[in-house]
Amino acid sequence: MSIGWPDLGGALLLIAGGLLVVAGLVGLLAWDARRRDRRTAILDVTAAVARVWLMACAIGVVFTIWRWLSGGDTWVPDLPVSLPWPEPLPCEQGIPSQPSDTTLMCAHVGTADATIAELGVGAKLLLELGEILAIVLAASPALLLVVVCAQALKGTPFSRTVGRWMIIVAVLVLVAGLGAELASSIGRSIAAAEVLPPAGAEPVPEPGVTTTGIYRVEVSLWPVGAALALGALGAVFRRGAVLQRETEGLV
Repeated sequence: MSIGWPDLGGALLLIAGGLLVVAGLVGLLAWDARRRDRRTAILDVTAAVARVWLMACAIGVVFTIWRWLSGGDTWVPDLPVSLPWPEPLPCEQGIPSQPSDTTLMCAHVGTADATIAELGVGAKLLLELGEILAIVLAASPALLLVVVCAQALKGTPFSRTVGRWMIIVAVLVLVAGLGAELASSIGRSIAAAEVLPPAGAEPVPEPGVTTTGIYRVEVSLWPVGAALALGALGAVFRRGAVLQRETEGLV
């Protein structure tokens, strides 16, 4: 959830209001489960929230595809750029003076949110792929929660189905987590190269914005750790299901 407001108090108030709405919806679902004397109220509420979560992600994928296919200008956040600071800074001096009050000592501009017309197909496809993979990544926990809650409500929380879906979601997290950042970062670099003059170009056009001269490729390692954790849990659940069947067979 991201909120912009002219003053900090108003922004915090809006964030609090949004969280209260979400809490109210969850509370309403819990009250309805209690009213029906459901002993599995937590599972019911969690499953309902996960289904709404999945639906919102599905709508997000459809909207993203429609937005990209509809044509028009392309909005590219965090476009890598090189831009000199518009005024001299203390760190650029030989011996910077020590300020007596709050002073900006050094700064640089590394990215910009840009709207680009007639962007190339390759960059567009990479940026779209990055957005879709990011939504798939966000939907992965909800998908696993739906499966886990459904099996728990059936009375088989440690079934092979749960273990199998943990492995599937682990693969989704690994592929979508690494792919979203990789595709988006490459797409942004290609878009910057298409629309901006190269670094060191002479003469530098005003206001002096150029490419960074490098391809900034981003990949986080947390999807690898999350996938390993989910894969290990999946293996544990599958092993537990085997032991449970063997125990039931002995009984």
